[in-house]
Amino acid sequence: MSVETDSLAVRATGSSGDVDETTLDRLEQEIAELDALILAAVRRRSDIARSLAKVEVEAPENASSRFEDLGTDGSALDRMLARLGTQDPQ
Repeated sequence: MSVETDSLAVRATGSSGDVDETTLDRLEQEIAELDALILAAVRRRSDIARSLAKVEVEAPENASSRFEDLGTDGSALDRMLARLGTQDPQ
C-alpha cells in the first residue's frame, strides 16, 4: 500500500463532485487524531524496544515482518521502527 498526498486538498477519485467542507473538516480532524495516536504508540513502542535491548532477546531467524500486508512499505515501516527502538530518546 502506498499513500500519496497532493497538498491538503482532498478530491473524490472517480467522481464528478468535490467533497463538501464539512466532510473535509471531519476527515482532517480524524487524520489529526489518528496521527496523534500513531505518534504516541510509536513512542511507547520505542521505549519498550529500548528496555528490551538491555536484555538479550533473540528474534526467530525466519521471522517475517509484522507489517507484510502493507507490501514493500510494510518492510520499510518494520525497519524504521527497529531503528527508532535502538536510538536514544531526544
